[in-house]
Amino acid sequence: MTLSKPDPYRPCPCGSGRKYKFCCHAKQQLVSNAHPLALVKEAAHYPISQCVINQHWQQGGMANIFIARQLPNAKFLFAGYLVDLLCLGVKDTFFNANVPQAELDAMPARFGMPIEPIDFEDARSIILGSIEFADQHGFVPHANWQQTQYLVEPDRPFEPKFTFGKHGKPLFIVGPDDDITNFKSRLKLK
Repeated sequence: MTLSKPDPYRPCPCGSGRKYKFCCHAKQQLVSNAHPLALVKEAAHYPISQCVINQHWQQGGMANIFIARQLPNAKFLFAGYLVDLLCLGVKDTFFNANVPQAELDAMPARFGMPIEPIDFEDARSIILGSIEFADQHGFVPHANWQQTQYLVEPDRPFEPKFTFGKHGKPLFIVGPDDDITNFKSRLKLK
């Protein structure tokens, strides 16, 4: 869906009855000129536009979640989350703001795997539940979580719908960039 910019001399789409140029145009200009960190901190105020996850994420133990929110200037704020369901929680995350529709449409394909829509509340449950599980075993989310957390509204309660680990215990699978020594020293087994 491509959104076109309103005619500045027509009534504002917000329904105020005023001309667009005297109503929401200034708000949209503020969003267009805002620093990405300022926009991400206000993410909960923007509607969800897209929420997708890689297929077969439960069998593979890794979820790639992509969440996009619609900004008032017809552009988007999005974040990607690489979630280790077996041990580490949010292993990697990134975001970008004021992204045009064409770039947003191309973003999920960069995951390099088939994706499918997921309910936003289910995506929150996966992300926030994995963080809770990882925290129980001494792991913290990726450093960029400090910014991308705002897209999933972590201060709001979530329904724990999913299980993590293997039979409730952490299972660490060493990746090419993982430090096994660091993993062993940080793991808290109960």
